[in-house]
Amino acid sequence: MVHTGQHYDFNMSDVFFQELSLPRPDYFLGVGSENHGAQTGKMLVEIEKVLLQERPAWVIVYGDTNTTLAGALAAAKLHIPVAHVEAGLRSYNKGMPEEINRVLTDHVSSLLLCPSVTAVNNLRKENFTNIFNDGKLAGLNTASNITSPSIYSSPSTAPHSSPLVINVGDVMFDLILESRTLINEAAILDKYGLNRKSYILATIHRPENTDIEENMRGIMFALDYFGQKGIKVFFPAHPRTKKVLTGLNLTNGKQSKNLIIHDPVSYKDMIALEANASLTITDSGGVQKESYFLHTPCIIPRNEVEWVELVDSGWATLTGKSDLEIIDVAERKLNTTATGPWTRVYGDGHAGERISSLFKTIAG
Repeated sequence: MVHTGQHYDFNMSDVFFQELSLPRPDYFLGVGSENHGAQTGKMLVEIEKVLLQERPAWVIVYGDTNTTLAGALAAAKLHIPVAHVEAGLRSYNKGMPEEINRVLTDHVSSLLLCPSVTAVNNLRKENFTNIFNDGKLAGLNTASNITSPSIYSSPSTAPHSSPLVINVGDVMFDLILESRTLINEAAILDKYGLNRKSYILATIHRPENTDIEENMRGIMFALDYFGQKGIKVFFPAHPRTKKVLTGLNLTNGKQSKNLIIHDPVSYKDMIALEANASLTITDSGGVQKESYFLHTPCIIPRNEVEWVELVDSGWATLTGKSDLEIIDVAERKLNTTATGPWTRVYGDGHAGERISSLFKTIAG
């Protein structure tokens, strides 16, 4: 396990290892915060050193961060096959750094482990043809049913020409189902002075919002509007977001006391906060998805989204960055219990088992 150090704040890194009883990383690269090119470049250099030392049969990368891309590129350059967990997501906005990371990672990977039918279909549109079971959710005995020779090729042959696409479901759904049974939600709400279904939970961190003053001010105006109306808004702020808010003088004490800007919280605390909020307002793909898993309506202050199933279902709504649009949609969601149908579009909570089964078979 390699930890690049892209996320280095305690509540965005170390706390996950503690709370989820994960083994400590074998390597910690300590890359830290940099511009995209510098950060990705440093990761490439350091990950390559690890791969040359370890000579793994496969490299598994997850998600769409700079870490994801650096791990995939370093492995592909050394002719080590790559498995991409959470493959096939697309927002179709290449102005987003994450979109570049997703597309490039998928196109250098040998095994594309998709979270949904939509993700499989996105890859189909990009001419990926080696699709297992026509994109339907794979059975738990998936590995025994795969006959594609490319997946079993020796690492030296680098089977990138015909990557295998499999719908395994979403590992985040697995984690939610397991973790929620271990959480004392009432105690967590009490710790933050919140009551069940009586507050809005907000997270904002994407550069398209934090790095454009007009957008950041509009979002904060909307959050403060609800605070002024007497609704608590709990906002655990990413360190970079907090720095932006300070620079724009948006934490000067003039905001409503009901707008609570807090340090990042732990994973288990975040799950409890998402589950018990009346509404989430977020530009985070993870929080959008977790809100859906936990049956909490969500507003997304972006112009497009990679988790299109959430919007199609009616549980999430894209508003753009307009303060008035955010307020209008939020008021409607807060004043109605009606939502779209809730279905298990991201699998059945056994994605990790499918992936584990695959690699046990690959390893012989």
